[in-house]
Amino acid sequence: MNIHSYVVFSRMRAAGVRDKVEKAALDLFAAKGVDGVSIAEIAAAAGVAQGALYRHYASKDELAWTLFSTAYLRTGAELDEIRKREPDFGSRIAEMVRHFCALYDSEPALFRFLLIAQHDLLPRIGPKERTPVDAIADTVSAAIKAGDIGPVDPQAAAAIIMGTVLQTAVFHIYGRLQRRLISRAPTLIRAALAAIEAMAKPEK
Repeated sequence: MNIHSYVVFSRMRAAGVRDKVEKAALDLFAAKGVDGVSIAEIAAAAGVAQGALYRHYASKDELAWTLFSTAYLRTGAELDEIRKREPDFGSRIAEMVRHFCALYDSEPALFRFLLIAQHDLLPRIGPKERTPVDAIADTVSAAIKAGDIGPVDPQAAAAIIMGTVLQTAVFHIYGRLQRRLISRAPTLIRAALAAIEAMAKPEK
């Protein structure tokens, strides 16, 4: 093996180890929380030595933060793309709800880690970073300015929209619901939009 081939092989092997570590950590963090998992457990689940893990991440905290911040901000960017692409408030919220449902169905451990299990890392997200909550709240604010919906608190509205999906996901995690979440998306979309409409109605 020449030096170039050796370097390429080494990089591929390193990337393979990192992928195994990240998948094992994500599954464990989602199930037990970061505090409930040790480096030894992650290494064992990944099938690698602890030393190999430490070559990629200096600590469990660094691993958890990297996984969380990368995926959370990526989700925010994906929702911002939906916000820019879709023509009106209803279609934007509908696509955002579908996006969350599809994420849960395709990557349930990631969904659980980002949006249900791991709240301790949220305060470390910088105020200038674009999060999923920001994308949804800005969608609501734009709809208010355009006259598409009545005045509501955009942050509260974002909580209602996300909560519609998150609580359904929690019931799915604990076996109370069986079908894929994407199959429930039309109902969840109607529920989220109806809740926002109800919020915007003046109190009697």
